[in-house]
Amino acid sequence: MPPSLPPHVAALTGLCIWYGVFACLDGRDGLRWLRPVLPLLAGAVCFRVLGTYLATVHPLLTPHLESLAGAGSLLRFIIDVGVREELLKLLFSLPFLLWLALRSAPSSALLAAALVGVGFATAENRWFFTGHSEPTLLVGRVFSTTLLHATATGLCGAALLRAWRGGWQAWARCAATCLIVAAAHGLYDWAPASGRAWLLMGGTSWLSQAVVIALAGWLLRQYHALQPGGVQGRAAALWLGCGAVLQYALALGLTWARWGSPEAVWVCARECALFLPVIAATGIFLMRGFPASRPRAASDR
Repeated sequence: MPPSLPPHVAALTGLCIWYGVFACLDGRDGLRWLRPVLPLLAGAVCFRVLGTYLATVHPLLTPHLESLAGAGSLLRFIIDVGVREELLKLLFSLPFLLWLALRSAPSSALLAAALVGVGFATAENRWFFTGHSEPTLLVGRVFSTTLLHATATGLCGAALLRAWRGGWQAWARCAATCLIVAAAHGLYDWAPASGRAWLLMGGTSWLSQAVVIALAGWLLRQYHALQPGGVQGRAAALWLGCGAVLQYALALGLTWARWGSPEAVWVCARECALFLPVIAATGIFLMRGFPASRPRAASDR
């Protein structure tokens, strides 16, 4: 298998899947397939800016962060990963939030912020797979990490949009939402490095996937409150399901091409099954929403 194949596959297939999901959700008119382009590009540029920061400024801050929180502590992951990445992605989401706020399109603003997260994750996948070629990660990076970035940025963007239209209580809720999201992001990255989480959960990845499911449910609850009774969610769920089938088939096919043994394919299938709950839960959230979902008042938007 060519060494350059996994980075391109991970970036392009994941981008197509989540691009289609969010384009289906933003079903106002025929431009829904063009609107995601700029947020996606902004997310990719955001990742490049993060890379520059990590190469220049971050080495100077590392000793202070380790003295504050410890090298492998949960607090270190929250500060050094969650807060840093979510603030940067939110900054790159601001132009789209301002523009769509002026056009009174809160659901589109939420989706635009989420698409900035997708663009960021796509660039990160491209970088990540230059050093990792395991086909299983084609599923994990697309349906876990990419969804984490999309939902986290979407939640922070939606909270900021509501704060602009509210009083001090809305700003307090915005700050609380951003802190919760940053903590969840830090927990997601901390879990695989924590032996204690392994003992508590029986597998660190299950803890990480629980975080993704919670964030996806939270984001899509807000979407359904803004867009009740629409058919866009069912179309998005169908797109997600078809994309998942193709992505699993791709991972299994690459495993067979690389190792050529049924045992390797079985191991890949078993590891990929870990991400089925995330896909299933997201599909249900897309289709059904939540019984308590209702249209928000104009003052809440």
